[in-house]
Amino acid sequence: MAKTKKQRGRKKFDYSKNRKRQWKKSKKKVKIGHRGVEAAWDDRKSVGQNLRDMGLSHDVNKTIPLPKTRDMMPKVYQDEGMEVDVSPPKKSKKAKKLHVMRQLEQEANTLQEGAPRLSSEMVRYCTYMMDKYGEDYVAMARDVKNYYQDTPKQIRRKITRFKSIPEQYQEYLKQKETAMTS
Repeated sequence: MAKTKKQRGRKKFDYSKNRKRQWKKSKKKVKIGHRGVEAAWDDRKSVGQNLRDMGLSHDVNKTIPLPKTRDMMPKVYQDEGMEVDVSPPKKSKKAKKLHVMRQLEQEANTLQEGAPRLSSEMVRYCTYMMDKYGEDYVAMARDVKNYYQDTPKQIRRKITRFKSIPEQYQEYLKQKETAMTS
């Protein structure tokens, strides 16, 4: 049977796509963000096999399956009184590279203290307002440099946050002190 014009129209060559470049890109080695996983990775194995060897999960639904109705029901009895197990057989392979999993767990359990910092733009804004108006937040709200039209409460919150970050606030105080002495 002959194809319609609509069917033939879909089969046109797309000149805007470079198929060779796409193929090369798909064959490139995937960059992995963790050094331990990258060191243990074997390019000859699939993603699932690599992760299974490291003791990690490739498909969470298979790793932690939801209970099915047939698993929750009592086991089926045959006429002779023999018990038959209806659930599918479970496959389990031992992980070979468990050091990767332990390293990931250890990194996840360590507390990371992120030093809070404000952007340089926000520091300039706070220092300008403090230098010009001191503690008068209402006047700060009316200032021309209040581009975002912050309310006095919002400005107070920003300046309080700036003061709570010792690294940046101490640097501002030193600069202010040197400016006053000179």
